[in-house]
Amino acid sequence: MFNIIKSVRKRYRWALLAIALLISGSALLLQLSISVQKYDAKIINIAGKQRMLSQKIAWHSNTILNTNNYSALHTQSLKKSLNVFKSAHQQLLAQSPNGEYKYLTPELIKLYLYEPIQLDKSVTQYILEAEKLLYQKGEVKQSVFSIEEVEALLLNLDKAVSLYEQSALSKVNWVSNLEILCWLLAMILLLIELRFVFMPMEKEVTSTLLELQKQKDFVQQISQNKEHFIARASHEFRTPLQGLITSIEALEITPEQESIKTQAKYCSLRLISMLDELQDLQALSAGKWVPHLKDENLLESCNKVVIAYKYACKQKGIKLTSHLDESLNCICKLDHQRLQHMFTELMSNAIKFTAQGEINVSAKLLNNEFCLTVKDTGCGFSQAIADLEFDSFKQSNHFQGLRTGLTRVQYVVKALHGAISFKNNETHGATVTLSLPIISHKEALVEHTVNSNLTCLVVEDNPLNTLLLTRILTLLNLSYECAVNGEIACDMVSKNEYDIIFMDLNMPVMDGFEAIKIIRSELNKTMPIIAVTANTSDDDMEQVYKNGANFHIHKPISQQAIEDALNSIREINFTCSEGTC
Repeated sequence: MFNIIKSVRKRYRWALLAIALLISGSALLLQLSISVQKYDAKIINIAGKQRMLSQKIAWHSNTILNTNNYSALHTQSLKKSLNVFKSAHQQLLAQSPNGEYKYLTPELIKLYLYEPIQLDKSVTQYILEAEKLLYQKGEVKQSVFSIEEVEALLLNLDKAVSLYEQSALSKVNWVSNLEILCWLLAMILLLIELRFVFMPMEKEVTSTLLELQKQKDFVQQISQNKEHFIARASHEFRTPLQGLITSIEALEITPEQESIKTQAKYCSLRLISMLDELQDLQALSAGKWVPHLKDENLLESCNKVVIAYKYACKQKGIKLTSHLDESLNCICKLDHQRLQHMFTELMSNAIKFTAQGEINVSAKLLNNEFCLTVKDTGCGFSQAIADLEFDSFKQSNHFQGLRTGLTRVQYVVKALHGAISFKNNETHGATVTLSLPIISHKEALVEHTVNSNLTCLVVEDNPLNTLLLTRILTLLNLSYECAVNGEIACDMVSKNEYDIIFMDLNMPVMDGFEAIKIIRSELNKTMPIIAVTANTSDDDMEQVYKNGANFHIHKPISQQAIEDALNSIREINFTCSEGTC
């Protein structure tokens, strides 16, 4: 890319230089033409005046010669005209230091100096006789001022003017031809530049752009492959994680085994967090990340993170103290899952780089702003941090793991119009401060109970997922039937009435996308459909809702997620029944 820029710059410079020189030459020729025309016009004007002055001199001289009582004005006018006539004649015959005539062409030299005309001799004689008459220096030859002689002089002066005009015209024609030549040179230069500069340049640029397009297509293909791989890997990991988390929750253990259960919960949460981290990275790089706002208790959201990390601190021998202010005990409209992810990243890094000592966590809600502070007694920062690098390879070793966590935190904080700061403590360790604007509600969340009279259809091909989902439905006192693929589900929906459908998306024979589409468009069924999937692609979710789904749940699922989905659908249906949906 840089080579083509260098090549294009070089070609353009040469092309512009050639055009600049040609334009400069044309401008000089134009100035020369104007100068020559001004110069020639001056000479032609002088020669033209000679004819008029010769007539005035003849008139005044004849008046003085033939009238006894002539006016003194004739003498004054004759003197003035004679001086101008004599000076102009001398100017026309002026010579350069080397003896060459300045204004006379060979034809004019012949006219002025050689027989048969000898105009210089005639004019000199004419001036001499007029001076004799004016200054009374002797006998005046009156025939010089006769009509015949004056007419002959005028005729020769006319010839002189014509020759001056011809000389000027020849010069103008010469300059005009030179300008035409410059125009032809410009056209030739443009053709040369087109052939040897611009056409090769166009070919080189086109070739480079084609190569760049190939590279762009290759990079896009890699990005798509990466996105598909991450989505697929996330799908495959979340399915066994679903079973792991549900099994951990269902364990009945002794108090002595509580730490083991806590450890298992911590590890499963970390696995989910890493999956979310990879998907976040993909969404951030593609510019597709958007916050999902939800009304939940802020204190409960923070407590979930602190409780999850108590085991990690205990295992490492670090003291964990937390102060979650009572002001957090309110309902806030926020992306609570994202807040927990950010909180988790800050806690993970504090534990990771604190070998001994303690970690102090404090949070409060002040003037609709959530303020979180995480202090540790670890190694701190080697230098001041203003903005974290999005390129993980430029980050210091202080950020380990997948090397994207704190960078993602900072990105999300900016997207939520918040602020985050990193600084070293005065004694030892680091302090991270996070602040986010929050919309809080004074009223408490209304507890909704799930209607136990609902009949559900569970469409899932994985027996483990089916077992987990039906177990949750049983706990909610809901009845259900099962189908292992979309084709069987469509057949069951056509024959039976169901209040709600839980639809997996990736299934053999017929997937959930097609099944939802058939249920809505061909069977014309309107019962709510909840998509239950490990797919996290925005395109997939958009297609699901386009086909007719009402809600979606990401695996691994929980009883709370099912209850939230059912309550959300009930609120939508209630709003529609009121005529405002």
